Amino acid sequence: MSISPFSVRPGLAEGERRRARLAIAIATVGIAAILLAYAFSPGVRHAVGHAAHNVKHAVGNVFDHDHGRDDNQHAKRPLAKRH
Repeated sequence: MSISPFSVRPGLAEGERRRARLAIAIATVGIAAILLAYAFSPGVRHAVGHAAHNVKHAVGNVFDHDHGRDDNQHAKRPLAKRH
């Protein structure tokens, strides 16, 4: 006797197989459409180039530990006044 209230399902039913094939077909058609748009449209290539540049710049800023840091920070501070 099983303790679990749920029974183990057998392998994929025919309806589930059909849905899985349909999902793969839709994904394949979508990827093909994106590749065709990239291949034939200069505007899409231009936008992708800008996006790639922006991502590269953002990733560089994340990993650049010296970004925005000035080596002469201490030299720019005014001297403390003595009372």
